[in-house]
Amino acid sequence: MDLAAARIAVETLRKRCIAHGERLDACNVFAEHDDVEKAVTDTARLRAHCDVGLTGCGDLTALARLAEMGETCILLRADGFVDFVLGARAYLAGADETPLVWRQGPPLPLIARSLDLGRSILARREQAQVRETHAEAMDDDCAGIRRIASSAPDPAIDPEPRTEPGVTGLSLVVIPSLKHLPLPSKHSRDRGDSPRALCEDLSEKALALTPAPDPAAFSARLLADYPWAAEVIEAYAQDLVGAPFARFRPRTLVSGAGGGKTSFARSLLRAAGLPEVLYSAAGVMDGGNFAGASRTWSTWRLSVPGQGVLRFGQASLGVIIDEAEKAGPSRRWGRLDETLLPFLERGTTARAIFDPALEVPLDLSGISYILTANEGRGMSGPLLDRAPPVEWPMPRRQDMPIVAAAILDELRRERGLDEVWCPPLDRDELDALTAWRGGSMRPLRRMVEAVVSSRETFARRQPN
Repeated sequence: MDLAAARIAVETLRKRCIAHGERLDACNVFAEHDDVEKAVTDTARLRAHCDVGLTGCGDLTALARLAEMGETCILLRADGFVDFVLGARAYLAGADETPLVWRQGPPLPLIARSLDLGRSILARREQAQVRETHAEAMDDDCAGIRRIASSAPDPAIDPEPRTEPGVTGLSLVVIPSLKHLPLPSKHSRDRGDSPRALCEDLSEKALALTPAPDPAAFSARLLADYPWAAEVIEAYAQDLVGAPFARFRPRTLVSGAGGGKTSFARSLLRAAGLPEVLYSAAGVMDGGNFAGASRTWSTWRLSVPGQGVLRFGQASLGVIIDEAEKAGPSRRWGRLDETLLPFLERGTTARAIFDPALEVPLDLSGISYILTANEGRGMSGPLLDRAPPVEWPMPRRQDMPIVAAAILDELRRERGLDEVWCPPLDRDELDALTAWRGGSMRPLRRMVEAVVSSRETFARRQPN
């Protein structure tokens, strides 16, 4: 069905439910009649389902109606609606006036976003109440000590992205004040060899968050290069529906060797406009250094995501953990699969990741993580729980022309060749590659390299 026609059909069904409910209310029947009561309940439920479907496709008006319905349920002392209503009202208060776009497919991102936002607001209120109670207790013990409230936001309790003066779009303060660190000398500032000298320019500064691209255009761009991975691409595209900025849920791409997982992860981040950090986990025996090293050591360093923020100067980027199952199992210097856990909890701990070099919590909730693995057996259960495995399909035989063209583009970049000197593969050259039956792309790469080498050999045999 055409999407516009589908929207009209759902809205028409909702209006019919309203009219039918009014007719049932107007009927002069006994309230205890079971059939009438069931009809009223089912009609109201169907009307709510219509609003849920509209909300799942980005209709903010339907989200407002669901919030109003949730408020009614709260007044009737029904459980389970406070998080959603609070988050939905907060989301609607910050929503812009852009025209609504009908988008296809589950899940329901606006409802999920409202729930996450509501839980975050309630958690911050609870933390603030705990701190206030603790402060009051300290006042009772130390009556002569006067508390002075700070106007600076605490990143641990005020993590929501916001628009800052001088910054286009949403922004996030990743690095808080560093005034607790020793003031660096001019020599240290010039060399950047102290944590404060290195990061002071970004301290308390609102860093831009990459706007979310249109999910349909995002999917179309990736499908053109990876037509065999439609389901995986759709899963990532759903993360962008209704998202305030470009960010993806953590996932682990699992497949055999040579399937192009890392190449897809990099293309995915580029299609979303996110800078990329590639971290190879194969053979890593000091996984704890992913979270950074303390400044008590001369080899202090920021965490890998923190270095990415420092390098690109923005709050949102992508980190690819390649070959995640091949990291070392020893806990002597920290296991990587255990070090990663708090970074993947973007709704809670990722908002206040303690950096050992800066000795402050960093808000790294704007960072996306993509893990790759050949198998899930070498990965811990808690890690797979936070970054669930997704089967990455291997390219098929019919995808050979697209894969070969991508390999040829990569060879051009590696050898510094222009397309004029290294033209696309012609029909005869593609016929020579038909021995590839799909699966790992490495044999096909060797075949394309042989074709390019044969071109050079043939060219040398031609007369000048």
